[in-house]
Amino acid sequence: MIRNYLKIALRNLRAGGWYSALNIGGLAVVLAVSLLLFRWVQDELSYDSFHADTERIYQVNVHFGKGEDEYTSTSTPGPIAVAALREVPEVESAVRMGDYPSATFRANNKTFTEKDNLAYTDANFVDIFNGFKVLYGNKNVLFPTPNAVVLSEKLARKFFGTADAIGKTFTNVESNATFTVSAVLENAPDNSSFKNDIYVNLAILKTLDPGKGGRPVDENWDDYGFGTYVKLAANADPSAVAKKLTSIQAKTRDDATNPSNFQLQPLSEIHLYAVEGNDSADKQVGIMGAVALLLLSIGCINYVNLTTARATRRAREIGIRKVAGAGSRQLAMQLLVESLLTLSLSLFLSIMLLQGILPFYASITGKSGRFSLFDPHTWQILLGALTFCFILAGVYPAFLISGFNPVQALKGRSSHVSGALLRKSLVVAQFALATMLIVGTFVIGSQMRFIRDRDPGFDRKHTFTFDGRTFTPQIKQALSGESSVLGVSTSTDTPVNVLTGTLSTDWDGKAKDRALIMAQLNVDRDFIPNFKLKLLAGRNFRGTKVDSTSVILNETAVKQTGIKDPIGKRFKLDATEGIIIGVVKDFNITSVRMPIFPLVIFSHPGRNFRVHVHTTAELAPVAIKKTEQLWKRYMPAYPFEYAFLDADYNALYRTEEQTGRLFNFFAGVAIVISCLGLLGLTSFTTEQRTKEIGIRKVLGATVLNITTLLSRDFMKLILIAIVIASPIAWLVMDHWLNDFAYKVEIQWWIFLLAGLLAVITALLTIGFQSIKAAMANPVQSIKAE
Repeated sequence: MIRNYLKIALRNLRAGGWYSALNIGGLAVVLAVSLLLFRWVQDELSYDSFHADTERIYQVNVHFGKGEDEYTSTSTPGPIAVAALREVPEVESAVRMGDYPSATFRANNKTFTEKDNLAYTDANFVDIFNGFKVLYGNKNVLFPTPNAVVLSEKLARKFFGTADAIGKTFTNVESNATFTVSAVLENAPDNSSFKNDIYVNLAILKTLDPGKGGRPVDENWDDYGFGTYVKLAANADPSAVAKKLTSIQAKTRDDATNPSNFQLQPLSEIHLYAVEGNDSADKQVGIMGAVALLLLSIGCINYVNLTTARATRRAREIGIRKVAGAGSRQLAMQLLVESLLTLSLSLFLSIMLLQGILPFYASITGKSGRFSLFDPHTWQILLGALTFCFILAGVYPAFLISGFNPVQALKGRSSHVSGALLRKSLVVAQFALATMLIVGTFVIGSQMRFIRDRDPGFDRKHTFTFDGRTFTPQIKQALSGESSVLGVSTSTDTPVNVLTGTLSTDWDGKAKDRALIMAQLNVDRDFIPNFKLKLLAGRNFRGTKVDSTSVILNETAVKQTGIKDPIGKRFKLDATEGIIIGVVKDFNITSVRMPIFPLVIFSHPGRNFRVHVHTTAELAPVAIKKTEQLWKRYMPAYPFEYAFLDADYNALYRTEEQTGRLFNFFAGVAIVISCLGLLGLTSFTTEQRTKEIGIRKVLGATVLNITTLLSRDFMKLILIAIVIASPIAWLVMDHWLNDFAYKVEIQWWIFLLAGLLAVITALLTIGFQSIKAAMANPVQSIKAE
């Protein structure tokens, strides 16, 4: 019986001609795109799930202050991990990770500069994060010596040309420290929060000599420089453990200043939920999952539309089968087999299409773009998508058509289908979904233009920056005389992304229990004028000795500290008692997702290492060449690497840029698939009305009259779709924009433009087929059967 069903299904597919091709091709495209998007969503939702006992692993966060001073950070003091293991029975294991500074390494007589993905960590790192496979080395003794390091497979190959790098050594050129490779880890998967290529033994920091003014990392409660992760016993209460950790830290303080408390965040949540509670990443995953379902739905709507529209062609076949004794169940099974065959062919074709769009997928998502049929997760997605399409596009048409009245069917009529109410509803739904995607594309594009064009409060144009290391003063002095250079300034961070902050501040009138986190930036006297920061009160640094006890606050800092008439007032930063000499207008020191932080600017130029060279578009190549020549004079062993601040600024919004590109792509796919379905329906409608068109032409109807006649009903449906889609799209995109502290207003013209685009696209699609039918020979049209 199944064999017979398949033979009939193949025969009907061949007989369907280009309608069958339209069904299979349309479904294949939406399946290919949706499968990749579902894979992306699955990746995002499964972050760090490859570790055993992930549900028992937590990131330790620390929460400061209250009210407007509230602040939560992932940076914790070094001793908390040791204390947790010693004093909290529920903690089975604890590990720390701290940033190892970017460095230049020499290995195999070659020099490599590594800026990212370097970390200090404890020897029990793979005990907690056991999903990282140790390819070479002893996982039970990860760091046999203080100078032992663990490399990723890709970095081992980069440094030594082989993954088996055990026992090989390399040197940090800056510090002259030599490291020995003790283990090599398999490269971290895409869905890992930790993608470090070098893990340095944290035991090196434990050897810090207290006699030189520092404290060992296991004892320094003031050094919030580490991420801490704990694995709890089964059934342990995370909130109770957090309270115990808070109590432990409280014992280390002699006063009530800077109160803080610890919080535990599940490892499974740290990728999608920021520590301060922002869930924008989770929203993005939800939106993209919805987009994937929308695309699948649009493809399925095409299938249902064309299948039910062509049902009248099969009415006599169904009637004869029923009269011959076929039951509704048998007929439904036949039609289900046809749907399953169509879907299977579409799925096969979509897998082939996947290979062509994988590079594009990798470029816009930043993921590897792997899609292996040997991966169980791949088959979960494939079967899930196939089931969704089968239920939506296969089951309903099968039972609808198999339920035809045999008498009416033999006469070639099936009134409940030919009324076309279902098809009209589906066309409305299809174009409503496409319109929502178009609106989303326009809103995201407007927000990204706003971010790019918004005045951040400083001049970042034509400025490149680099790490001057120990030769920063000499490089600055030499560049200051170059004609291609408009100015040179130095600092510890770039104004685009200030990364350092402090709790250690004091001023007259500050409450003893107040904990205000302030961003801090060390600059030289040229920084403010070169970046064109606006001084609202007071003066700039003068490059004299008195600068060492002077600070400049931004507007937000003055407001949050409550200092009235701040110029000349006392302000203590860390251990330095000083005075406020100026107030600078607020400028963005991080992403516009975040409100502006209170900022204290101080000047100890000798500690600066970041050099900013200000030039013009025309002079930039010359300025870069001159800078590189100076670099080779002072530091010939290091490669010269620089970045323009515009690029650093754009990097803050990489996620939003990816979202925008994804929406552009998916909106385009949605429109194309919707138009394919509309083309098929228009073609079928004109085919059904061939005689009518011929008669109208004989009676004097023009091409415009006939085109308008055939297009009018469809255009009404498109307009209804736009009306339905607009408020829904507004609600969704307004929700997305709420994650930005600074955002655009959703303008009415966006909906008008999206509607016009949908209408014009539909008109072109309908018009092509309508004009073709209107221009046909009326004699042939009247003779048509």
